[in-house]
Amino acid sequence: MPATNAPTFESLKLLSGQALQLEFEGYDSNRDRSQLVGYYRGRTIIISTPTKQGVAMSVKPKTSVRVRLFVNQINGACAFESRVQHVSVLPFPHLHLTMPEQLFIGEVRKSIRAKAHIITSVVLVLGGQRKSVPSVIDDLSINGARLFCQKLPTELNAEIDIVFKIAVSDIERIMRIKAIVRSIQFNEAKDSHFYGLQFVNVSDSDRITLHAFVLSQLHIG
Repeated sequence: MPATNAPTFESLKLLSGQALQLEFEGYDSNRDRSQLVGYYRGRTIIISTPTKQGVAMSVKPKTSVRVRLFVNQINGACAFESRVQHVSVLPFPHLHLTMPEQLFIGEVRKSIRAKAHIITSVVLVLGGQRKSVPSVIDDLSINGARLFCQKLPTELNAEIDIVFKIAVSDIERIMRIKAIVRSIQFNEAKDSHFYGLQFVNVSDSDRITLHAFVLSQLHIG
């Protein structure tokens, strides 16, 4: 049983459409995408059935499942263990899950970084003209990134624009973010420069997308 004052699923106050990641016991190790449909207090959680190539997955009742999500209300990641209670195909494919006995909550701190390989364009203004330089982000956090590329015509504390694409819950988002160059290092083995960036003036929608991407790389509980 959860400890006194421990957070409950109901206390998260989630809305319909909340993005979820599922790991079914006995299925492949990939995390499947789902959405919260609703819940009946103390009884069941209703979620959309994940799809594979547009077809609803075949999931058996009593299958154990681990659920992961990012909760804006607590600015943190959440995970819990559950079990499939009921499988339905009408009026659309959906699953009923048991209410979790315990939630695992993890705050997403500034220092948590997601390993990545994201093709990126660095946009600078040179001689009054905008120039785009290809680069790669090799790790990404909510508040910054590290990218590597050939030497950029920039310096410490300079402001640059970066443009990159990330996928969250199978939805691709193009991110256009301003950043300040906080560190520059030369990697002789790769004959490339590494740039540590601090994001500035990030919009609320982009921050939520970054939160969700970092969550997809976390392992909680």
